Amino acid sequence: MNRDDKMVRQESSVNLQKVYSARDNRDLMAAYDQWAEKYDADVTSFGYNIPAVAAGMFGKYVVPGTTPILDAGAGTGLMGAILDLLGYRGQVGIDVSAGMLNKANERDVYEALHQMVLGEKLDFPSGHFGACQSIGVFTAGHAPASAFDELVRVLCPGGYILFSMLEEVYIPKGYKDKFDALENDGKWQMVEKTKAFPGLPLEHPDRLNRVYVYRVC
Repeated sequence: MNRDDKMVRQESSVNLQKVYSARDNRDLMAAYDQWAEKYDADVTSFGYNIPAVAAGMFGKYVVPGTTPILDAGAGTGLMGAILDLLGYRGQVGIDVSAGMLNKANERDVYEALHQMVLGEKLDFPSGHFGACQSIGVFTAGHAPASAFDELVRVLCPGGYILFSMLEEVYIPKGYKDKFDALENDGKWQMVEKTKAFPGLPLEHPDRLNRVYVYRVC
């Protein structure tokens, strides 16, 4: 790796650390707005493989023709573009960052895109979506466990919600407690979860993720 390549890689790593260390939604929004133009190239250089794993799981449970589909934390639309290629239509994306949504809009795979904050009330009717996916969102410095209350609310009964989760935040940030509470309250049931795997193997090989699938009751 030459000097220029090292400088580019260092800058990419700095952008990643900014979003991981965001103190609040304002910090997170600013970090992603700044990163939006280079995001796709950077995460590709990190070996970002969660969308590929998630797409296989999504195709296993969600039949094409299911609509609308919520992309919760759409970012630049990486996952939405994959699902579009697989034949899924009627996608609606939300994200905290206007800059990321502008990039997602360029892909021309969404029926609508909205700037919304996961963890706050979502401006959709209850039972509106046939399925939901949220990839790369439930990680360090991002959406809280409370976001799942609204995601479950806006999904129709029988709809699947698929998301990735960074292992190191699963218990400390209250996700496990929230998942158990939703299951105990009869709101959803776990269908499947993957083995733990590195989501950014070329940047953080020791930071493990899983992809979860739940069915709303």
